[in-house]
This record gives sequence, C-alpha cells and structure tokens, in this order.
Amino acid sequence: MVLFNQLINQIKEILPPCDKKFPYKRSGLRRSDKNSILLLKDTAFELGGSQKPCVSTMAVTSSIHFENCVRLYGRDLCEIKDDNAFGKIVFLEIEDIDEDSAFDKIKELELVRYNFCPEGFMTRASALSMREQIRVSKRALKKKISFADFGNALIEEYLKNPIVKSAEIMFITEFDKFDELLILADKIRSTTSALNHILDNIIFDCSTCNLKEICDEVDGMKELHMKRAVK
Repeated sequence: MVLFNQLINQIKEILPPCDKKFPYKRSGLRRSDKNSILLLKDTAFELGGSQKPCVSTMAVTSSIHFENCVRLYGRDLCEIKDDNAFGKIVFLEIEDIDEDSAFDKIKELELVRYNFCPEGFMTRASALSMREQIRVSKRALKKKISFADFGNALIEEYLKNPIVKSAEIMFITEFDKFDELLILADKIRSTTSALNHILDNIIFDCSTCNLKEICDEVDGMKELHMKRAVK
C-alpha cells in the first residue's frame, strides 16, 4: 500500500521542525468503554472549538517505517488556557495488504478515532469535514495529562491491530498553514474514496469521472484502476 506515500511526504514538508518528540511507552491513561459526555462546566477548553482552525487525518503505508512516537507542534495541554486551534495527524505503517481488502482495512483503522475514549476527554469527529474537536476536562489538567500521554495511549490502541507495524502521532496547536494541511487531508479522504470505487469494480470513463484528478495526482491509483478494470 503506497497510494498515500506522496501525501505523507507533502505533509512532512509543510510542517516546521519539531523539537518536542516523545518516544512511545505504555500509557497509564485510562480508557472508557464509550465517548464521555463532558459538560461545559467541567471543560477547561476545547481543541478546535470556537471555530478555530481544526484538521484531523490518517494515512497508511507499507513502505515507510515510523518511530512509534508522538510529536508536538506548539503548546502542550498544560500551557493552553482557552479554545485553541488543533491538528491531529496519524501516520501508520501497515502490512502490505491485499487490494481487495484494502478499503475495509483502512476504514477499520479510521474507526479508532471514534472508539478511542480516554478518561477526561470528549471527542467530536467528522470524517467528511476532516475535523476532530476534543474537549479537555479540568480534571485532566489537574492530573497533568499531556499530549504525550494522549498520543501514547492512541499508539497503543493502533498497535492492537495486527496489521499495524509502527505509528507516528502529530498534534498541532500552533501553525500558520492549516489551510494547506486541510487541502492535503482532503486529498487523503478523496484517495480513500477513490480506492473504494475502484475496489467495487465500478468502471468509469476517465474523461467524465469526478475522481480523475485524484487518479492523475496519486502515484499508483490509475494503475490500480486499470488493473481492476481488466479483471
């Protein structure tokens, strides 16, 4: 699976140098069975709240190894006082999966964002708008929970899936290129959507297909489309 490699590299290119890197270690952050309901009176602030810039995306590859680490661009949770801009980027190295199961495997990994429920946080995620807003409780701040804690728990969750070999989580709270990041996140979403159509064996006339731009831009997508079309 190399369809997302180009987009992974483009995201890396627009991110600034990162001096806050936390190697993965087992997290003591407790998880709930379902997403918590966090009332405003118990909330310290919301990441991505108050219409602040917000973007969330996940990309997978079978040819790039990641360091099992958390990277932080900007302020940590303890340094934030009010609703703040927020980005969360997940890169996963996975086994080289069969084309026929690729879309289902990717969607299974995407579900982690909805099922991962650490205590003291409430997540509101939308795959369509590529936003993931997170309410942070006053109690979580009192416990001095950091992005490293949150990210390590998330890596741990991804590594439970047998096809995941390594992971890298990036949190962004200060950044001047959210618009560019959102464009790349949308291309990741569109690539996943195009993959679904191709694997459904729907044959398009390239001149009229609304996914033509993605096939033209993403290395390997057109080849996969043609390969499926002749089966």
